[in-house]
Amino acid sequence: MDEVTLCPKPRFLVIPWPATSHMIPIVDIGCLLAAHGAAVTIITTPSSSQLVQSRVDRAGQGSAGVTVTAIPFPGAEAGLPDGCERTDHIPSPDLVPNFFVATARFGEAVARHCRRLPTATAAHPRPSCVVAGMCHTWAHGVARELGAPCFIFHGFCAFALLCCEYLNTHRPHEAVGSPDELFDLPALPPFEFRFARRQLPIHFQPSSSIPEDRHRELREFELAVDGIVVNSFEELEHGSVSRLAAATGKAVLSVGPVSLCGAAAPPSLLDSRANSDDARLCMAWLDAKRADSVLYVSFGSAGRMPPAQLIQLGLALVSCPWPVLWVIKGADTLPDDVNEWLQRNTDGSGLPESQCLALRGWAPQVAILEHPAVGGFLTHCGWGSTLESVAAGVPMATWPFSAEQFLNEKLIVHVLGIGLSVGVTKPTESVLTGAKDGGGKADADVGMEQVKQALDMLMDGGADGEARKTKAKELKAKS
Repeated sequence: MDEVTLCPKPRFLVIPWPATSHMIPIVDIGCLLAAHGAAVTIITTPSSSQLVQSRVDRAGQGSAGVTVTAIPFPGAEAGLPDGCERTDHIPSPDLVPNFFVATARFGEAVARHCRRLPTATAAHPRPSCVVAGMCHTWAHGVARELGAPCFIFHGFCAFALLCCEYLNTHRPHEAVGSPDELFDLPALPPFEFRFARRQLPIHFQPSSSIPEDRHRELREFELAVDGIVVNSFEELEHGSVSRLAAATGKAVLSVGPVSLCGAAAPPSLLDSRANSDDARLCMAWLDAKRADSVLYVSFGSAGRMPPAQLIQLGLALVSCPWPVLWVIKGADTLPDDVNEWLQRNTDGSGLPESQCLALRGWAPQVAILEHPAVGGFLTHCGWGSTLESVAAGVPMATWPFSAEQFLNEKLIVHVLGIGLSVGVTKPTESVLTGAKDGGGKADADVGMEQVKQALDMLMDGGADGEARKTKAKELKAKS
């Protein structure tokens, strides 16, 4: 028998950008690589290691080849408070530059760690590929030291990245006279899209709390990498994947929805929070509701509304004829009068007969969306939430907050036809956009009646509503 030379299995170094909504999908990608036989090391910080490990455990046996390595995050050296190791930990826009200083120093620590790796052997090769989160611009240098290709993971869909590439290349937003003036963004013919500058991701804004030199570094990183990894699938993108590859000259790999990677895992290996009292309460409440009757409302891990806007939303939700499951983030920072209103008008105990169950903090979103009682989702259009809704076949009402969410809204509503817009035109201010109070004193931009009208169309929209449901179910099957 002829001697056969076996190639060593590939080894991936995965470095998530430290924001919860970015970490979860890139960790899932690492688990999928391991399930296909690769060895994967995920490098993170001490305060995020438990989140990362729980996500790895969720994937079950398919994650056997994943190692989680925590490297100290030099936050204190950069002037950050203890434990501030993710973007959702940053307490003030004044500290955003410090956070980027800390992530640059973290990159130096990662590079030192990689230099100390054992000399490559057939049995223990060095990493053969680096997959890095969007703002880890130093990762390209680490990959070059290792002699490995470097792929970037933005957390955006291919359509949003295609729009960003068009903006970087043609810069139509710079010709408008005000942040509210609409301009054309013809990234995906024959569809026509118009945006205001303030609806674009923050690296296209004239000012934000992120230093300008960091924006330049990000663009240089995008141009230097060998390829782009996208948590999406071809049928969802209407040709955006191939257009993005042509526009950038890079490999674009669509590998999603990665939230499905743990779908077959036994309950004992799921996120421990899935067995929490809140999770059990939530699922028992849904079990008591009719099929397709519940409106689910959540604005992501970082979604915070100004109190005045939250009250207008709440007035619409408590007057709905359908049961409502409302997840409220940042409730501990709300004014007393808003918390009192919530206590009077919503149920927090999960009574089966209650019409508006309000959960404060975490909720098992994937399980909620997959529950047969849920018939619609009011969402901020974060890409992770969007994909989870697509995978569950649930139509959406869109309320974008920031980042690339206004771009995602166009895909959901105008390209895919699985959602409708509430009509939000302004981003919600946050630490990253430079708002000193996170928009806490801002007036409501969207009134109760406007919200109710959109929700009526989502949950009981006649022929148009049925068409959205049908398209959502078709995309569920394709996902």
